[in-house]
Formats: sequence, structure tokens, C-alpha cells
Amino acid sequence: MKSLINQPVGNHQCYALSAEYAGVMIGPDMGAGTKYEIKVRYGNVFSAADIGSAYQWPLYLWSVINEPTYDQLEVGAIINWKRGAKVDSWCASKTFGHTGVIRSLNSGRFQTYEQNAELGEIVAEYDREFFDSEQIASICVPPDFEKGVLNLWQNGTSS
Repeated sequence: MKSLINQPVGNHQCYALSAEYAGVMIGPDMGAGTKYEIKVRYGNVFSAADIGSAYQWPLYLWSVINEPTYDQLEVGAIINWKRGAKVDSWCASKTFGHTGVIRSLNSGRFQTYEQNAELGEIVAEYDREFFDSEQIASICVPPDFEKGVLNLWQNGTSS
């Protein structure tokens, strides 16, 4: 993600950064002008607020947490703000919501990679306040490729 800083990704919208990340992390193909063209979807794939419910995340071994508390946030998760949610000193689009990727957690705040936020249609790093779980539609958590997938494979083949 750091290599994308100050550059636009896909169609330059927030959705494209999450689409690129999901593609790289072997998640669902979400399109948005990235090389990861949409293959399977449920619902409105054009709204960041709906990312957690628009794809079959469990098929890719990802998990989805709806309206997460701060303690449920995870580094590496795609975070999806609700339509009109308070993001920082501004609110997410009332039509689309907003999305990004959590890069760290620190002192009750969370740090993200986002596109099409305060710095415009480029990828940038942000430091966000966690207002409450009512602002966040969902987070999509990738599998732990070193532990989770290996354990799943070992457990599945040993029985």
C-alpha cells in the first residue's frame, strides 16, 4: 500500500483502493477500474457502505464484522463507513459511504490508507478518530495467510 501513496488507483474513487487491496489479498474481485474485474456480487457494488454485504467474503476465507466496536478493528481490514457517517471533520457521501484500509491502531484512534478523502483522488495515509460503531457499516478482515489458511488446510487434510 505504501507504494501507492500520492497516486490514483483505478477509477480514483475510494472504492478502487479497497478493490485493489482485496484483489492483491486474494479476496473478491471488486472492479472499480482495477485489474480485478467483478466476477461475483450480491447487491450494490458501487456503494462503499455495502462492500461488506455485496460479496461472498467467506468464500475467500475473509470475515465480516458489522458495526464493529473499536476493540474489533483489525490492522489489514477494509473499513466501510455508512452513508453520511462521520469520518473525521467531514462526513461520508450520503449516496455511497466511504471505504479504506486500516494500517494501524493507536491510543483509541485508527490509521488508514484511503483514496478520495481530504487529500483528493490519490492514495493517502490518515489518522482517524473512532466515533462509534454506528458510523461504520462493516469491516472485512482478510485471512491470516501464515496461520489461518495453513491451519484450515492442515485440519481439513488430517481428518
